[in-house]
Amino acid sequence: MPKSERARAQRDVARQDARIDLGELESHLGYFVRRLQHWIFRDVNAALAPIELDVILYSILETIAANPGATQIAVAGALGIERARMVALLDDLQQAGLIVRERSEQDRRAHALGLTPRGRMILKKANVAVAAHEKRVARRLGADNYRRALTALSQFETD
Repeated sequence: MPKSERARAQRDVARQDARIDLGELESHLGYFVRRLQHWIFRDVNAALAPIELDVILYSILETIAANPGATQIAVAGALGIERARMVALLDDLQQAGLIVRERSEQDRRAHALGLTPRGRMILKKANVAVAAHEKRVARRLGADNYRRALTALSQFETD
């Protein structure tokens, strides 16, 4: 099939896909939250890519900055990251020179986390990128909807 015909066929499929009825999904909050989450993660990860972070690493750095000396178990629990995965993520951050892990003075079996000077600098850059991302989210949703969604979703607690 010639290239132009293949492109025309792909456009036809895309137009047809745009008309797909979602059925009961139209009344499921989870479906729309998932779509929004997908767009948000794609956008924020693109914003963070130039400083070699993703949304998960950024979240860890921001949580450590807000809670210096917190244990890796506490940070993992707050962010909902499995302990085994957290260790690998912290290894990556430590190897990049962004965090330090020290034995906790309260519990010698635990590690207290802190940012290095380089980690603080990278986090400042990340916060600028994330602030621009949040403005894009607010534009997509509309300012009032953005504020309402932030208020409503911030009240949701997991078990």
